[in-house]
Amino acid sequence: MHAEQPAEWPGDGRAARSERTRRAIVDAMRALHHEGDLRPTAPRIAERAGVSVRTVWQHFDDLETLLVEAGRRDLEIARGFAVPIDPTLSTAERVEALVDQRSKMFEEMAPPWRAARVHVPFSAQLQSNRDTLMDLGREQLAALFAAELSAAQDPQALLDALHVASSWSAWESLRSEVHLDVDRAKQALRLWLSKLFVTP
Repeated sequence: MHAEQPAEWPGDGRAARSERTRRAIVDAMRALHHEGDLRPTAPRIAERAGVSVRTVWQHFDDLETLLVEAGRRDLEIARGFAVPIDPTLSTAERVEALVDQRSKMFEEMAPPWRAARVHVPFSAQLQSNRDTLMDLGREQLAALFAAELSAAQDPQALLDALHVASSWSAWESLRSEVHLDVDRAKQALRLWLSKLFVTP
């Protein structure tokens, strides 16, 4: 009769610990981003993660590699905000639901996206993450406002306008450049989107 095998082989335990450490380092970078440190150093990341600087370099080749991994995590989180909106609602109700959904996502994701924006010109992966989010946002708009787009004189132009108006860049301008609070920024976004559906 054979002895029972252990539930977790030693190698599996090491792999799990390694993955936990890797995630802790990524989360440390994201936490620093949320605190406004858009370019945290390896020692600051290590201190926040509770590991040595050497451990950081054991898991990541350089800070850009770590930023890319954090970007993948940000993409997962951002996608979680895009819950389905009932397409049978009125136009105004769908606009309201979209404004609420995107404002919550933009507020949550603004710190890491600001950090990523500094590095996007130099990272193909960060560019890909950005483009993926933009494509997903556009697809959501096309499905959510399919009826309005099909009735529009220029559906492509309307979709382009909706896409730009409801983008993070527009929201960031309202919040960081115009210095609106969340409620006033939502009001501006709601007005933009609503006016796009008004027939001249």
